[in-house]
Amino acid sequence: MSVFTWAAGLLVSIWQKKSERAATGIMSVAVSIFVLSLLILKYFPAYFSQGAAEDSFLSKILMPIGYSFYVFQAISYIVDVKRKSVKPTTNIADVVLYLAWFPKFVSGPIERWNGFNDQIKNACCAKLIDKDRWKRVFYYTLYGAFMKVVIADRLGIYVDKIFDGAELLGSNWLLLGALFYTVQIYCDFAGYSYFAIGVSKAFGIDLVMNFDMPYCSQNITEFWRRWHMSLSSWLRDYVYIPLGGNRKGPARKIINTMIVFLICGMWHGAGKNFIVWGLLHGVFSAVDSICRDKGFSIIRKGVVGTIITFLEASFAWIFFRASSLSAGLRYVKAMFTHFAGYISFAENMENMNLVVIEMVVIIVSILCIAVLDRIAYNGKSNIPEMTASLTQGRRYIVCYLLLMILVIFGIYGPDISTRLIYMEF
Repeated sequence: MSVFTWAAGLLVSIWQKKSERAATGIMSVAVSIFVLSLLILKYFPAYFSQGAAEDSFLSKILMPIGYSFYVFQAISYIVDVKRKSVKPTTNIADVVLYLAWFPKFVSGPIERWNGFNDQIKNACCAKLIDKDRWKRVFYYTLYGAFMKVVIADRLGIYVDKIFDGAELLGSNWLLLGALFYTVQIYCDFAGYSYFAIGVSKAFGIDLVMNFDMPYCSQNITEFWRRWHMSLSSWLRDYVYIPLGGNRKGPARKIINTMIVFLICGMWHGAGKNFIVWGLLHGVFSAVDSICRDKGFSIIRKGVVGTIITFLEASFAWIFFRASSLSAGLRYVKAMFTHFAGYISFAENMENMNLVVIEMVVIIVSILCIAVLDRIAYNGKSNIPEMTASLTQGRRYIVCYLLLMILVIFGIYGPDISTRLIYMEF
């Protein structure tokens, strides 16, 4: 696929000088091949291999690691060459490195050719002894590990138990499960992104920021400017704007928004639950757009807007986490109906092997990440950068605390099955 991307980029550039129609055709064929390959690898095993024999070809189709991210970057490269916003390279190694740079390979962020290639060209100027760069390497990786190992992996243990046994739990636990997963997926993916940024900085390469305190957003439109920012901007530039964006009236704008979020859901997974998750965000975004146009600012600004946005995102995450659409619907139904006749909160804690001190650690962790995000949101920065700007003594205190928290409260070891949530997509 790397070789094909490199060759397609050169062909588009060469034919553009002779025939714009031919260049458009080459781009369309290349993009179609990428999209078709992703659909086959993602959807065939999910929908067409159930009845296949154990040794058949369909039962052996495997999605290569990081392929979803790989394909989106390849498409952006070829389309940008066609738009003449980037110049194709004759060096195939540059394209391979762009697509397969190891820190971002499995879970992003989704880089663009121009920004990343400039970083690669400038990386040769990076000095080995650079205190300012290395302290940022340390703060980004340390904070990413804190979000992933201390918060996300701890919450993941109980999220799995709650979602697997949803039909036997009361509404209080199901609401708690939705909250836990809302925090888990954020700390898991944002933690990985911080770690990838930190590791890349060690080589003198600055990856794009992928998260910007999304749960502090005051409306769902702002949320998608702050959540998985590299994916949001990709969908905007290569799907929403080519469809017409908001230039063809409010009705067409809503249709375009729904198409974008349908693609977003399908990109994340083959199940119908992912499509519902995407369409829910499409509906939320359409409602937010209407509210903005009508001047209903009270529900999309300030504390009220932040609470509504958080509830919208948390509700949609239920379908994202559920094993299927039917499981997600059962979870939602149980959440709004299981009020009486279920075992007590304390008994459920005992069944889950969730002791009081563990619950205290979880509550403190959630409050901690909420406070840190609010500080960073108000400061229009992020915690690693804010830490780097502190005086030396204060930086040492922050680093010491984070290291001790990792050692004492981190979830790790040979018996722990940790995973990166976005590696599944």
